[in-house]
Amino acid sequence: MGIWTRRFVHAVFFWGTLSGAYANEPIQIVADEWPPFSGRDLLSQGIAVDVSRAVLERAGYAVDVQILPWARIVQGAERGEYDAVTSLFHDEELNKSLAYSDPFIETKIRFLEKKGANSVVGDVSSLKPYSITVGAGFLYEPEFDHADYLQKIEVTTALQAIRMVAAGRADLTLDSEHVLRHAIRVDDPGLNDKVDILDTVLVTQGIHLAVSRQRDDHDEVITAFNTALADMKADGTLDAVLDAHRALLFD
Repeated sequence: MGIWTRRFVHAVFFWGTLSGAYANEPIQIVADEWPPFSGRDLLSQGIAVDVSRAVLERAGYAVDVQILPWARIVQGAERGEYDAVTSLFHDEELNKSLAYSDPFIETKIRFLEKKGANSVVGDVSSLKPYSITVGAGFLYEPEFDHADYLQKIEVTTALQAIRMVAAGRADLTLDSEHVLRHAIRVDDPGLNDKVDILDTVLVTQGIHLAVSRQRDDHDEVITAFNTALADMKADGTLDAVLDAHRALLFD
């Protein structure tokens, strides 16, 4: 999830296929709270959930949805407790347990500072002077994730991270630009005059669905998902789904 997966991203699916052992089982989507991509109180439970649901239904699957904590999702996915994950950035470690679909949304990971701080942010090594809030267990970008020399402060939500920066309790935070903007514009508009999102892009991440490799039919499900996704892009159906969320995408 996300980024926060992550997150960073971030949602998990318990799958059912149209044949074999999963013939009568719906795909149950489990997502963490990562607005605007997933969340209990969002329209259709978030952009990533809505797209994933629409693509799976186009492929012929029934779908259920649950929202769970990110840490529980990661642990369950690694143990094969969940059938799939959506709202997920690609990660080599998770790729051992999960087979990834094609990406269906892209988002840029950007930094946020207190207004007027004039932080100098370039590559990962340039971040060494700064304290940086990060989501507990979230995945952002491999070099950053493994940079143990950085001053990282773990938090549980993007809003908490932004408020810490606004209050001067941390120098920077980072997340999907869509997540940062949603937190400011929707959750706490008063932050708009206290923080700035920097132009620097750490990485552009695709958001994926990923299916547990412990499912015998994981290749079949991913193939069906990718085929339906390509069809929806071609005939405009995907844009129609995204249109309902366009204000939250801040295009």
